[in-house]
Amino acid sequence: MTYTSISTNRPGARFQEAKTQAEVEALMVEVWSVVTANGGESVVAGADLARGVNVSLTTYPDAASAAKSIVELTAKQLIEFESSGQFMALDEWLPVAGSAMEG
Repeated sequence: MTYTSISTNRPGARFQEAKTQAEVEALMVEVWSVVTANGGESVVAGADLARGVNVSLTTYPDAASAAKSIVELTAKQLIEFESSGQFMALDEWLPVAGSAMEG
């Protein structure tokens, strides 16, 4: 069973130091290399302009693979994570919630 991660984050120190578009593009390649090396596939990534953070939904083979990506991206100063955890679509969540409410 796959694990879908929802993360909010900001650019890490290396992105903040980038001076050119080419540097930013090279850093993005590095980010996605880490994610794919850990079995991750992007579902959607973008900016939450109201909160001033980036948001990503990424599927991984399991929770450990997602955690490994977070540790690597943080250690490489590529991304500063504000939050990251499991994402469940409503159709997956409702049966879990219903079962919990019943007992």
